[in-house]
Amino acid sequence: MAGAEGKHVAAVWVGVVCFSFGPVLAAAATVPGPVLAFWRLWFAVPVMAAVAIEHVHRTGRRPGWNGWRWTVVAGLAFGIHQLLFMSALQQTSVVDVTLMNTLAPVAVAVLAVPLFGERPGLSFRAWSGIAIAGAAVVALAGSTGPQGNPIGMLLAAGNVIFYSLFFVWSKQARPHIDVGPFLAGTVLVSAVVLSAFVAATGAPVREMTAQNYAVALTIALLPGFVGHFLVTWSLKWVPANIPPVIMLTIPAMSGVLAWLFLSQGITTLELLGGAVTLLGVFFAVRKPSAPPMSVEALDLAEEA
Repeated sequence: MAGAEGKHVAAVWVGVVCFSFGPVLAAAATVPGPVLAFWRLWFAVPVMAAVAIEHVHRTGRRPGWNGWRWTVVAGLAFGIHQLLFMSALQQTSVVDVTLMNTLAPVAVAVLAVPLFGERPGLSFRAWSGIAIAGAAVVALAGSTGPQGNPIGMLLAAGNVIFYSLFFVWSKQARPHIDVGPFLAGTVLVSAVVLSAFVAATGAPVREMTAQNYAVALTIALLPGFVGHFLVTWSLKWVPANIPPVIMLTIPAMSGVLAWLFLSQGITTLELLGGAVTLLGVFFAVRKPSAPPMSVEALDLAEEA
């Protein structure tokens, strides 16, 4: 793997490690998921805005219409994904949602063909399939088993679709807007979407303790800011189907972190599934599945 490309893939890995802290931090909260997501997003808004303002001031580059257009649609997709994800967790088991999330690389790979011209090779698909199987083993080993609630599964499927749309739209945005302004706009739009949901449902957003505020702030800063910044930054150079495959390691890494920091048990089957996932991901991302499209190619794809 070339040096520059290796640097971009390494950024994805570091970002995914940051994402892995999210479930562990959320487990320490004592408020409903939508409330935690509400505060996590609004804590992130001023942080992202400050980064975006500093970036524009330093570089003099201001996003154009195309950049803001992609930012708004990506923010809407991310906000809807968050709502569907939280709602799915309330309707069905965590393992159902986790198993459904393992299909995200498949959804992104399908979307990447017409949008970016990325056609994964046989080796990439085979090793990605092994990684998906390993992630499924981790999810099943950490639960009593799927509940199969039809509404919950439908919400979980919608969550995967909107997350995949957010991901590919983020990649389409990157040639037109720098990562700082993009994330600032995306988080703001998502926070407004979640605020509308909270207002409509009467979620108890004011019933927060100091611990819950601390958890929400840490999620906003670690997986929310550092994680999303690194992964989104890399999308300008990394093929779209690489990061979702690397993200399959999140359940395994979150399990290890929960064992280290929350003293939660970890089974031999979880360790085995995690090892299989890491093996599959490692061999899948050794070579890119397709070169990233240029700005000109993306513009032609948009006009088609």
